[in-house]
Amino acid sequence: MDSTLTPSLANPLVVQHNALVNARFDLNTTELRLFLALLARCTREDNSFAICRISVREIMAVTASHRRYDQVRKMLKDFGSRTLLVEELGPDGRPHKNPNFIVIPLLAYAKYLDGEGMIEARFNDMLLPYLLELRDNFTKAQLTELLKLKSASSYRIYWLLREYAAFGKRTIKLQELKAILGLGEEYDRFDNFKARVLERAKTELAATDLPFTYDLLKSGRVVTDVRFFFKPTGSTAIEVDSIASLAPWEQALVDVGITVASLAIIRARLSAGDYNEGYVQFVLATVKTQVKTGKVKKEAGAVFKALTDGYLLPAYRKIQQAPVKVKASPALLVKRKKLLSALDDARISLQFAKTAVIYNDETRPEAILKVQAIVTDLEQQLAQLSS
Repeated sequence: MDSTLTPSLANPLVVQHNALVNARFDLNTTELRLFLALLARCTREDNSFAICRISVREIMAVTASHRRYDQVRKMLKDFGSRTLLVEELGPDGRPHKNPNFIVIPLLAYAKYLDGEGMIEARFNDMLLPYLLELRDNFTKAQLTELLKLKSASSYRIYWLLREYAAFGKRTIKLQELKAILGLGEEYDRFDNFKARVLERAKTELAATDLPFTYDLLKSGRVVTDVRFFFKPTGSTAIEVDSIASLAPWEQALVDVGITVASLAIIRARLSAGDYNEGYVQFVLATVKTQVKTGKVKKEAGAVFKALTDGYLLPAYRKIQQAPVKVKASPALLVKRKKLLSALDDARISLQFAKTAVIYNDETRPEAILKVQAIVTDLEQQLAQLSS
């Protein structure tokens, strides 16, 4: 994507909800440049979309000055009419159990400031849960890598693979991939699709941090799926055959029966910001209690489901906020105050266990687990008071 946009002028790390990564829409290369320019001006700390001013030269090559107005006006007219077919999110920012797709206009408005050579535009507010204040199910990418891409399809494929960066592979049905990329009938012939989309993306991504190869899965002679292969990247990548360097929370999961291979999935959720290590410890403690009371028979299965489906997240977040929803008795308020004080002390102790030089590599993991168990118990007691 050959433009003058640089990280020094925008956010070097761009973020999208995974539903937007997999949304179905059709943008040409110039429109993708403008989309990226707008995206790069968003940060996860924003709670509303700002009006953005972007230099025309940042997104398109303009020839004679007398043609500039017509070129930009046509581009903005087309871009301003673009819509996204995207999975609807619930109030908590997560997809519904039964997927429901909606059509959302991309922009609130766009206009050309002729005398300044600038474009003024703003995202549609309906995109807020897909771009701002993201907590769950999002994918991050470096702006410097995205700027290396020249075609719209390569840009979209980069994001699709980046979502699965921890796993090193992703299989997508051919028709689904075409729909996501917004491709028309001219790509019905697979040879055309392979040459103009797959091979071009392979060439362009080879210059980024996400080079890939691919296999074609067939039913008879008909290609049905494309399986992409790439090197696992980021902090989520994990060697399946190595348990010597497991973090304490990972070792705790292995101890209850989670396979080392499955840790990659859980680590991916952590890296994506779906939850933190505190949630992992909360799940371990909650499931252990359920096992003791006979509600759960297979501890490992219940832990893995809670960490992949996230169904205990509402309870965990309720504990983190620890709200008092009803008027409590004086005795209950005193008890809550004592628990909060004890929880503060336990969290300080947890930080101490993680950093103090009195512990070594052998003693630190056990100390962290013991203190974390105390933190989790206090959090659960607070939750019971608040319910």
